[in-house]
Amino acid sequence: MTTQLNLFKLEQIEVNEDEGKVCTSCKQFLPFSAFVKDKGGTYSGGVRGECKPCATKLRNLGKELKRLYGDPPEDYSCPICNKKEDTTKSSGNKNQGFWVRDHCHDTDTFRGHICHKCNKALGMLDDDTDNLKRAIEYLENHLRKTFLV
Repeated sequence: MTTQLNLFKLEQIEVNEDEGKVCTSCKQFLPFSAFVKDKGGTYSGGVRGECKPCATKLRNLGKELKRLYGDPPEDYSCPICNKKEDTTKSSGNKNQGFWVRDHCHDTDTFRGHICHKCNKALGMLDDDTDNLKRAIEYLENHLRKTFLV
């Protein structure tokens, strides 16, 4: 008996995770040598998420966004968490400043200045509004359960 899956078999690529990983940007499986080492060692294989060419592209985009949009005005608040610079200092990157020049990863367009913590949160949710809506619903469901008990 032939199943639909057998009719549409895709060529399988042998992937050995000990030898490489998928770039978070270009989605290609590459050897670890194609990635920039991660000083913190928090990513798989001790390397960053993006391959070297994608990391270069991202770094150049960051420089361009800095040139075009600079830093936010004094007494600026993050539009997501409403925190100001003095309360975001511990969540930032000392080399890059307190604010992130957030951009859309699909179009490379500037979205605004946000704090590092909120930038990481959006990234962890894949900049996906459906994921964000489900996260809000998850938190609200917990609150409803808590107050109903």
